[in-house]
Amino acid sequence: MQLSDSCYVNYFQVVSLGSSHTCASTSQVRGKEASKAWIADRATELLKSTPALGAKKLQLELERQFPIKMSYTKVWEGSKLALEGLHGSWEESFRSLWSFKAELEATCPGSIVEIDCKKLKNGQVYFRRMFVAIKACVNGFLAGCRPYLGVDSTHLTGKYNGQLAAATSIDGHNWMYPVAYGIFYKETKADWTWFLKQLKRAIGTPHGLTIHTDACKGLETAVHNVFQGDVEHRECFRHLMHNFRKHFDGDVLKYMWPCAWACTPRRHRWLWDKIAENCPEAIPYLEAEHKQVWSRAKFSGECKVDYVNNNISECFNNWIKETKGLPVDVLVDTIRGMIMEKIDMRQRIANKLEGSILPSVKNELNMKSRNLKYTIKGSGGLKAEVSGLTKDNYPWRHAVDLDSRTCSCGQWHISGKPCTHAIAFIGSLRGIKLEHFVHEYYSVQRFKATYHFGVNPMVDKSQWPIVDPGFVMLPPKLERSAGRPRVKRIKSKGEPGKRGPYQCKRCFQFGHIEKGCTEPPTDLTVEMPPAAPKNSR
Repeated sequence: MQLSDSCYVNYFQVVSLGSSHTCASTSQVRGKEASKAWIADRATELLKSTPALGAKKLQLELERQFPIKMSYTKVWEGSKLALEGLHGSWEESFRSLWSFKAELEATCPGSIVEIDCKKLKNGQVYFRRMFVAIKACVNGFLAGCRPYLGVDSTHLTGKYNGQLAAATSIDGHNWMYPVAYGIFYKETKADWTWFLKQLKRAIGTPHGLTIHTDACKGLETAVHNVFQGDVEHRECFRHLMHNFRKHFDGDVLKYMWPCAWACTPRRHRWLWDKIAENCPEAIPYLEAEHKQVWSRAKFSGECKVDYVNNNISECFNNWIKETKGLPVDVLVDTIRGMIMEKIDMRQRIANKLEGSILPSVKNELNMKSRNLKYTIKGSGGLKAEVSGLTKDNYPWRHAVDLDSRTCSCGQWHISGKPCTHAIAFIGSLRGIKLEHFVHEYYSVQRFKATYHFGVNPMVDKSQWPIVDPGFVMLPPKLERSAGRPRVKRIKSKGEPGKRGPYQCKRCFQFGHIEKGCTEPPTDLTVEMPPAAPKNSR
């Protein structure tokens, strides 16, 4: 080592180091230079654009930008610090709901925002649940959407592990149309009843209203108590089958889905008898546990929606899945902004449409009209018999009446769009257009009416009015088990992407994991249990 002194100041300077360099590179080891405050400062811009960015992905992105290794724990702490700087604290997020309510009611007059609290004996007030129905969404639903609502909830993944409930409708394009949404803690009968009462207050009971739900008993009871039988209550058949497979197996399963798809009472009764023949115990079970409407043969046909599954609610849940970890005030405001953008985009689409029927419906009917090898026998006027052969060469025949817009197959009455039998008959007549026999729910006029009402913009939360409700609303008490909270839900058996059975690393048995294992540890010298059988394709 060589040293050099300076004539200006009293210090020595190292000018050369003869020994070999043995220090580790700061870019290859986890140093202490990156504190959580340093990480929070660098992560703020990333989290602004992607609020749901996880700690692992954030760690990889920061290590790509800066030549330094960071621990996962430090990155997680830094991301939470950055999110708190962006959105405020946990307690402030619930108090800000009153400001959100005042701002939304001022910018969108007629909107319904209800906040329900729980007051304890000691005088403390806690948040219980919330409901939001934007006036533009309600007006669009009543003016142009079909009277159909899919009602469901999804788990929140933030610090508050409650439920985000939503009522979602469908427009003429079969596009999802959010009507209302809300927050509560659990899917209890009391919470669902409160949510549906607010929903009924917002939309009333339109003629032919149909509500589609899953097999949740609390929601089933709430629909009956609130609407008193004035609506058609459908049950999601996919959820029904999930419960049905827990009790029954065998040949009876192959008749269940055709029974749900059957459009005529006669076809439904034939399949129902087949179910009874193969599994007599299934009939009492279905009549006792699944009393709601789940077969097309039982649909009233008023709403012109032939869905047997509540897929429209699943579409909404997938649409907002990136927001479920946000604080509650940011959550409800972000969903409001997403709805505003969605309506604006579809307004632009609606302004470009011309004609009487939506183009997507025209294309669908034109596709169905190709290669129809049917025999048509007119019976006078706009009535005819349409016959043909099945793929197995079995003959069939249906009666079509264009005046009443019905076909004996039942599909036209349920969907509002002509079936293939009616399309073949209409195509054989001169001077008659196919679009004249499509229900008005699929008209361009109804689509434009749906998106005629826009959602007015709002300022950011720092400019929301300061509201004093007369008490301090505290966040709800957390009730969750120890350990890291789960973000992704556990998929049920039969769902796409479902992995095989879990194997415990402690006892090496299948069906549970090490965290909840109550079995004694397995001696590794003992013969291991056989591997789980692979699913045959």
